[in-house]
Amino acid sequence: MFDAGLYAPIIDEVAAVTASYAPSAVLDAGCGEGSYLAAITDVSGAHGWGIDISKAAIKLAARRHPMHRYAVASSYVLPFADATFDAVVNVFSPRDFAEMARVTAADGVAVVVTPGARHLAELKSTLYDDARDHDDPIERPDDVIDRTTVRFVVALPDPDLRLALLHMTPFWWSASTTRRDEIAASMTAVTVDMQLTVYRLAA
Repeated sequence: MFDAGLYAPIIDEVAAVTASYAPSAVLDAGCGEGSYLAAITDVSGAHGWGIDISKAAIKLAARRHPMHRYAVASSYVLPFADATFDAVVNVFSPRDFAEMARVTAADGVAVVVTPGARHLAELKSTLYDDARDHDDPIERPDDVIDRTTVRFVVALPDPDLRLALLHMTPFWWSASTTRRDEIAASMTAVTVDMQLTVYRLAA
């Protein structure tokens, strides 16, 4: 999905927003294969670090983006000293705000991406008979300094792309073979709806 450029609008927005705070050191907590961190460092010129609990993802990220530093680690126990980073990024990953605050410099920011109400609505309506809009209340509202909605439609002309999208979501594990086949056969587009929230965290 990332290599096909289908998530480029949100990757570009995360990179632009993070770069606007002029970071010199950025941590992607839950970095996956490194696409978001690569875009951020390309735009900002910052030094990049990434952690993820998936060894496979970290190996792939390290091969693809050797200019960064990666570690297999939990976002709940970040292996870094206090006030190390000017920006901590978290995209659709588990997060611990206290731990993010600990490793963020006093004037630094946390950039967090979460699902919007209509995120993957077409996918959910195919998988579930009673699909509902996503409800994700703002965390730590007193620390929010900016909030942006990023919404776009992804065309999925290829059955392999449709299954790739499903596979990168938690819905894969609960989808029956029949539902997977239905998605591969018929879901030609899906709505991506994300909330990008910037926090100034007090440690």
